[in-house]
Amino acid sequence: RDLGAAIPVFEDLPENRLGLDIRYDGIIGLWFEGAFIHKSCDLGKLTNQEIMNFGMDYTFGVGNGLYIMAEQLVFSTDTKVFGFEQPLYFTALNATYPIGIADNVSTIFYYDWKNKNTYRFVNWNHTAGNFNFYVMAFWNPENYSLPVDGGGTSLFAGPGVQLMLVYNH
Repeated sequence: RDLGAAIPVFEDLPENRLGLDIRYDGIIGLWFEGAFIHKSCDLGKLTNQEIMNFGMDYTFGVGNGLYIMAEQLVFSTDTKVFGFEQPLYFTALNATYPIGIADNVSTIFYYDWKNKNTYRFVNWNHTAGNFNFYVMAFWNPENYSLPVDGGGTSLFAGPGVQLMLVYNH
């Protein structure tokens, strides 16, 4: 059976989008990013989407410079404009440290307040000429619920290690 015909296509559906992006670089960096999307016909909970992100960052004068960033994401899909009927809240904390000119280590933690899940990523990368080598380790819930494009399963669900070699030309 062809399931493609049973799934509605929304790519030609008119919509209105409003976005706001504010950044302040002072002693610490502060920002706000927001988006509101309204579909022109009733799609139930998908008719209105609200996304807001608040963040801050700072580089500490420790060794080669320890960069710390924190963000709070609020995401909601609603039948009513700005209904926030069942919002999702995610908090992120990122730390990055350049070990040397060719090596960098970073980590990022996400916390899903609704499902009470923690997502953990650690990354080391090494640059050599046109090549970048990455070693990524992660320990995440099996039911991956971070709001990402594409849906479906994630390569980063559960525990694991990923190695990647990238050639830049």
